Amino acid sequence: MICDVCKVREAEIFQPHTGRKLCRQCFIEDIRQRVKKEAEKIGLLKANKILLAVSGGKDSFVLADTLASFIDTNKLIAYNITEGIQGYNRKEQVEQLRKFLSELGIELIEDSFKQSVGYTLDEMVQAARAKGLNVSACTFCGAFRRKLINNAARNIEADFVATGHNLDDEVQAIIINLIRGDLIRLIRFGEKPLKLSSKFVLRVKPLRKIYEWETTMYAYYKGYAFQEVECPYITSRPTLRAKVRELLYMLEDIKPGTLLNIIEEFDNIAEKVRKSYISSTSELKELPTCKICGEPTSYGREICKTCELLIKAGLLHQNLPIS
Repeated sequence: MICDVCKVREAEIFQPHTGRKLCRQCFIEDIRQRVKKEAEKIGLLKANKILLAVSGGKDSFVLADTLASFIDTNKLIAYNITEGIQGYNRKEQVEQLRKFLSELGIELIEDSFKQSVGYTLDEMVQAARAKGLNVSACTFCGAFRRKLINNAARNIEADFVATGHNLDDEVQAIIINLIRGDLIRLIRFGEKPLKLSSKFVLRVKPLRKIYEWETTMYAYYKGYAFQEVECPYITSRPTLRAKVRELLYMLEDIKPGTLLNIIEEFDNIAEKVRKSYISSTSELKELPTCKICGEPTSYGREICKTCELLIKAGLLHQNLPIS
């Protein structure tokens, strides 16, 4: 079969949502152009400095590789966190990430929960369980990753934080927030997310319209040996996200393009919903700050989620380097 785009090379991959058969080169170029289009919409091309939140997985690779194809790499700085999960975090994975980023000309800042929080994720989870807390590892991990990433971006005076969230991740988050009825969180989504605190560096998702299977194939075609092992905490305790993911994949199989249709329609109405909601309430004023660490916290709260988790787990001490 001949590629539907270049009409010259042999097609290697079928793109269900477009119905096109693509060769390797045209597939890679398609991904890059779609990421560039999204980057233009969110203003990345005008930024002086962008922090790339990279885990070392396939999405991190695709994020860095695609952005480096059209943005000066001197404007890109990568940031990696080692969570401290036994059997999951591997030194060779970070070494491969460092080597890859170096070849692209992107600086890498390395950090860890142990270094910046005082405890590994395993230690936090074990302490919480010892206290009888019914808090998942994902809750600890997500809260502290967001906090450390924002701190790192602010420290280097970045204009944006770019994460590797793909289309699957984004649509799952939209559905989950609809299920939970979390309007405040929902209206922060979209192509131009809201910035609710002067202490936040705006987070953007250049891969938000790229399917996960596409990031997988992009990494494979580029020869990136990404980590294939799934986090043990996800496999040991399935979350609502995992169940939503299964449902969405079923719908996508039945009607290719479903995920793209959802996010396109969401983006079409998100701005109107945000403007309408903001004009009718004063709840979206500047977020308050945590009395312990000084970082932004949710409306109506005096202590942020991360400090609260540490307190409940019996881990918050005065010498803890979280501020």
